Amino acid sequence: MATRIPTLTSLRAFEAVARFRSFRKAADEMHVTHAAVSHQIKTLEQAVGIQLFVRNSRSVELTPAGAQYYPSIREHIQGIMDATQRLQAPDEANVLRVQSYNSFNTMWLQPRLAEFLQDNPTIRVRIISSFEDGNYDIHRFDVGVFNGPPFDPRYDYRFLFQTDIFPVCAPGWAGAQEGPANLALLDTAELLSVPNTGNVADWDCWLRHVGRSPEKMAYGPVFDHYPLVREAVLNGKGIGIARAPFVARDLAIGRLIKPFEQTVPEPLPWFVATKKEGKPDPSIALFVDWLIAEMESDPTVRTTQTAA
Repeated sequence: MATRIPTLTSLRAFEAVARFRSFRKAADEMHVTHAAVSHQIKTLEQAVGIQLFVRNSRSVELTPAGAQYYPSIREHIQGIMDATQRLQAPDEANVLRVQSYNSFNTMWLQPRLAEFLQDNPTIRVRIISSFEDGNYDIHRFDVGVFNGPPFDPRYDYRFLFQTDIFPVCAPGWAGAQEGPANLALLDTAELLSVPNTGNVADWDCWLRHVGRSPEKMAYGPVFDHYPLVREAVLNGKGIGIARAPFVARDLAIGRLIKPFEQTVPEPLPWFVATKKEGKPDPSIALFVDWLIAEMESDPTVRTTQTAA
C-alpha cells in the first residue's frame, strides 16, 4: 500500500508546535489563527493514524511517536527553507562547509576550531548542524562527520574514530560522590534521551550490557540532541547517556560525574565524508588532515577501526 504523504502545511504546523510546545506561538510564527494550527495538527494525525501531541489546558507535549517523528520533520522543513534561501542568495564563495550532528559540533568540534582558524586564517568555515546523516541535496557540505556505516555512493568515507558510551550525572545526584554507584539506583532514576532514529538506542545498548532491562526503566523527557540532554543533566533533571569525547572536559573539571564503572563500545563507528566529484580542494584536504590529527591526539577515542 502506498504511503500517504501529509500536506506541507500540516507538517510545518507540526514542526512549529513541537518546537515551541505551544499552539499559540506556532500560530503567531505562521501568521494564522490558533484554530487553523489546531486543524492542521488534527489533519496530520488523521493522515498518519497516530496521536502526535498530548494536550491539556496548560501545556502541549509530544507523544513518544511525535518525539520520534519530530527530528526528521524539522530536518526536512529546515532543508526546504535552506534550499529556498540558496536560490535567493547563493552560498558565499570560498567557505568550507562542515556538517555533523549538533552533539559533535557543539561538544567536540567547536572548542577546537579556533586553533584551526588561527593557523589557517585564509580559510572560512561554516558549521552546519543536523539531526540526521549527511544529505548533499539538502546541505551541500564539503566535509561531513557521521556516526554510522557509509551509505551514499556519491561520497568517499574515511574511518575517523570509535569510542565508548556510559551514563553521566550531576555531582549532586544520589550516590554520585560515594564511588561507583550501585546499579540498583537506576531503578528509580529518570533516564534522559534523544529520539531513536533507527540505530541501536544508546540507553538500550548500555543497559543490556550491564544486565538491566530497558523496558523496566523510567524514562524522562526526550530531547532533540545531546547538548540539551547535557544541560538537563547539569541542572539535576536526571541521568544522561554520553559519548566519552563529548563529556571529557566536563568530567575533568567535575561538572559531570560518571556514576557507574561500566562503559560500552558505541554501537557504530564515526566516518568523515567528502564528495567524490569536483576538483581537488586544498582547504578540504587540510581540514580533514587536521581533523584526523586532532582525533589521534584525543585519548577518549580509538582511531584504529576494530571489528564489530
